[in-house]
Amino acid sequence: MKKIIAVIVCTMMSFGAANAQLSGLLDKVTSATSGNSTLSALTGIISSKLIPTSTQILGTWTYQEPAVMFTSDNALKNAASSLAMKSVETKLQSYLTKVGITKGNMSVTFNEDKTFTVNRKGKKVTSGTYTIDSNGDVTLKFKGRKNPSKVTPQLDNGSLVVVMDATKLKIFMQNIGANVSQLSTVVSLMKSMDGMKLGVRLQK
Repeated sequence: MKKIIAVIVCTMMSFGAANAQLSGLLDKVTSATSGNSTLSALTGIISSKLIPTSTQILGTWTYQEPAVMFTSDNALKNAASSLAMKSVETKLQSYLTKVGITKGNMSVTFNEDKTFTVNRKGKKVTSGTYTIDSNGDVTLKFKGRKNPSKVTPQLDNGSLVVVMDATKLKIFMQNIGANVSQLSTVVSLMKSMDGMKLGVRLQK
């Protein structure tokens, strides 16, 4: 009987240690993702259900914060990915601040005639035309620029998130007149995470 009791006690202690480790892991994930928007937290997965229609995308959208999303949920199944996502988001925010893009001072307006404009601090900095393909991706053709920017839009809870892969992010920032010399660290981190896309979160 004593042996049986000893086995039960040891088993319970093992479960207790495992639960403690799991609790600590979850605490780290919660800490890493607290304060993020809905789309850039653990649920930051690109979904066909969140693609805006050609009508929903119309209007003026103002920059709120950086956005980090993945093409699938495979990369979000462990805490390490969540921590990496937070790190990239922080570095992207630092970069955007350095090039003068802060909350409320940049906006993008999509017009019904398929033209768009980008304003910073209330002044127009660039413009062009846009098209929407069958997958819902938006191609921005900037006036006076050779390389267009293809972005993936997502609409959730009133926010418009536009994200792109590493190469397209650099082109996009160049097209809106931003200095990309300090973007290399962010791009390198992106390439280390399969399916990661970065961009901006906008609000009407």
